[in-house]
Amino acid sequence: MNRQKIKGYGLHAAVYFALLLIVVFTLVPLYWLLSSTFKTSGEAMGYPPSLFPHRPTLENFLRLAGGAVFNFSSYYHSFIVSAGAMLLSLFAATLGGYGLSRFEFPGKKSAMIGILFFQMVPVLALIIPLYQTFSVTGLYNTHIGLILIYATLSAPMNTWVLKGYFDTIPDAIEEAAMIDGLTKFQSFLQIALPIAAPGISAAAIFAFFKAWNEYIVARTLTSSIHPYTVELYRFIGEAGEVDWSLLGTASFIAIVPIFVLFSFFQKYFIIGLSGGAIKS
Repeated sequence: MNRQKIKGYGLHAAVYFALLLIVVFTLVPLYWLLSSTFKTSGEAMGYPPSLFPHRPTLENFLRLAGGAVFNFSSYYHSFIVSAGAMLLSLFAATLGGYGLSRFEFPGKKSAMIGILFFQMVPVLALIIPLYQTFSVTGLYNTHIGLILIYATLSAPMNTWVLKGYFDTIPDAIEEAAMIDGLTKFQSFLQIALPIAAPGISAAAIFAFFKAWNEYIVARTLTSSIHPYTVELYRFIGEAGEVDWSLLGTASFIAIVPIFVLFSFFQKYFIIGLSGGAIKS
């Protein structure tokens, strides 16, 4: 057996080991979350922990459905905010990505660097200024306030992804359409946007997920229209004790629609990210 074959086997072993770690650290927590939804509070918090529910029960779902321990309107707030942030982020990122891809203008490189720099700013550094600004402007505890923040947080990344995707679309296609009588804006709507649909789908999923799972901003800038991430804090007691069965059940309910959405659009998500990475 020569050295090249040994290196090949070693590389394959390293890849399989890395994939195994990814599976363990992603699927095992998801399984634990799922199993805790069918356990009683005592079993979920018992030691040693049980791998399978001893007596599967729907008690946790019934307790949540009663509305006394969890406010289901939080899912409504999360959906409204996430959908609004997704649409606003897509609008800004699509126009910005197309403009950066197709037009030359003074300060273009500086604008691209600025977008990248803003993406690296941690949201915690902006919490106090945002709280003061929202309190003065009346955006505190409003859907539109959260939508504006979440769209701003996801738009830079989406702009980069879509710029890269528009870069892969030959200019000649739009130029041919303009020769046939379309304006630049019409060629953008009728030619560039349909071709860039996979990239736009990837940007939409990213923006929705980023808003759906956010906690710090929602915790700080809302008092009654809590998204579900803030509402989950109900299951953590004053002394730090956690009702893992109810927390797991409420989290599982929040994951299901996201899992279905991603499963449906995963092909476009992967194509969009890979396409946007070619020339970005």
